[in-house]
Amino acid sequence: MHARDIMTHEVISIGPDATVQDVARLLSDYNISGCPVRDGRDRMVGIVTEADIIGKEGERVGDIMTPRVVSVCEDTDVDEIARILTGNRFKRVPVLRGERVVGIVSRADIVRMIARRWVCPVCGAIQHARAPEQCYACGADAGRLERELEPRMEIHARE
Repeated sequence: MHARDIMTHEVISIGPDATVQDVARLLSDYNISGCPVRDGRDRMVGIVTEADIIGKEGERVGDIMTPRVVSVCEDTDVDEIARILTGNRFKRVPVLRGERVVGIVSRADIVRMIARRWVCPVCGAIQHARAPEQCYACGADAGRLERELEPRMEIHARE
């Protein structure tokens, strides 16, 4: 499983000349905690988060953003992305193709991937994330794969 398989493709971003109030409104309106900062040529020049808004002084996004950003490419393995997120206490990591942002992977994206399991009734192989076209192990048609959901812990605990 790779970044391209679980990333959010429609990335909310902002320019470095936007005001701090503009980015606060953007994050609030979209219920997100951070977003890439893109220049006029659509290249990522930084990232701005809620922590930047409340913890740094400045009038413009360019004043408060973090300019050095850890990013991944589309074929980065999800396990590596999980290590980057947890090891650095990040909530999200931009996905780049060259200098351009093509997606973003958040902790929630990885949790959703883990929550989705597809089981092949032919060979028993388990696959995560969106419905596959075929079983990776035996090649069975996707129409035969069964979605398996683990019981939610809080529901299971009540029984």
